[in-house]
Amino acid sequence: MAKAKELKEMPEEYREIVSRSVLKSYTEADRRRLGMEPTRKTPVFRQASWTLYRCGDDFKSDYNPVVVVPSLINRNYIMDLLPTHSLIEQLKASGLDVFLIDWGDPDAGMGQCGFDHYVSVWVRRAIRQVKRLTGCKKVQLAGQCIGGMMATMYAAHPELRKDLSSLFLLTAPIDLADSGLLATWTGTEGFDVEKMTAAYQGLVPAKFFHASFPLLDPKKQLSKYRGLLENFEMPGFKQIWEALDIWGSDNVDFTRQAFIELISTFYQENAFYKAEYTIMGQPVDFRDIDIPVLSLVARDDHVFNEKAAKAIHECKSAKKGKLDYHVIPAGHVSLIAAHPIRITTYALIKEFLTR
Repeated sequence: MAKAKELKEMPEEYREIVSRSVLKSYTEADRRRLGMEPTRKTPVFRQASWTLYRCGDDFKSDYNPVVVVPSLINRNYIMDLLPTHSLIEQLKASGLDVFLIDWGDPDAGMGQCGFDHYVSVWVRRAIRQVKRLTGCKKVQLAGQCIGGMMATMYAAHPELRKDLSSLFLLTAPIDLADSGLLATWTGTEGFDVEKMTAAYQGLVPAKFFHASFPLLDPKKQLSKYRGLLENFEMPGFKQIWEALDIWGSDNVDFTRQAFIELISTFYQENAFYKAEYTIMGQPVDFRDIDIPVLSLVARDDHVFNEKAAKAIHECKSAKKGKLDYHVIPAGHVSLIAAHPIRITTYALIKEFLTR
């Protein structure tokens, strides 16, 4: 009887939010209601499935432009989630000219496009367009999650690195050995990613690999709705909760080649950390990076642990005192979106990119 009474006392709005979350029945109207992606974005280049956007309305800047490379796993609007909870908004307020890549939805015809193609063709082409539009000879490259690993590859390449004046990494993995549960699961004997994805012609569906993500932090998954109820009357809490839930359920398919490389080449062989992965036919060694680097790591990251990112200390930039490295007491996403820790994160990023 006590439980029944407790259920009756739940606010109707809470019931509606939970229903949308469980059924994943969010619509574009929900995004508009919450005010998601508040920053104006103008498409300046398109190719294949991806688009390069220029953010904001005022493009004047005293600094080299910033090119943001998002992860391949989720949509890029985690960078521009809500008003006052937007990294892009903060970068624009700091006087920076910001460009954001949107990877879009790959199609089956792109199935053979691996990380080499993403970095040497698409990221490179985006940077060329930014240099053409701004007249700047160099850009500041920023990468989030797997996008951070790709940005690190770009900065490590002997030819591509000439485009860059600085590198900003956000929860970016480099050393994937013993980097968390995903490394443990994929490293088990018999985990044959080629066989597991053989039925997929060009794309690995998002639901195939995202099914395991809730298991990375089961305690959080079990308590998410209770946390919402306990903080329901806190100003702004349910808005940020719902926006993050929308983003977290808005997953993207992988090209089959990129997915196979992520598991077999990077997780199982740790080829990037060992400098055995090639871009444009040349091995890339992150230890050769010699430009200023900012690396922000989430202490409570359930996707990649700190060890995965800490390897950046082995690069030349670190040895020359040009590495800013911070471990922030937050999660993989909360460090840029949650209150109040995001304020600390924004301040560190602004200071670095506007030096």
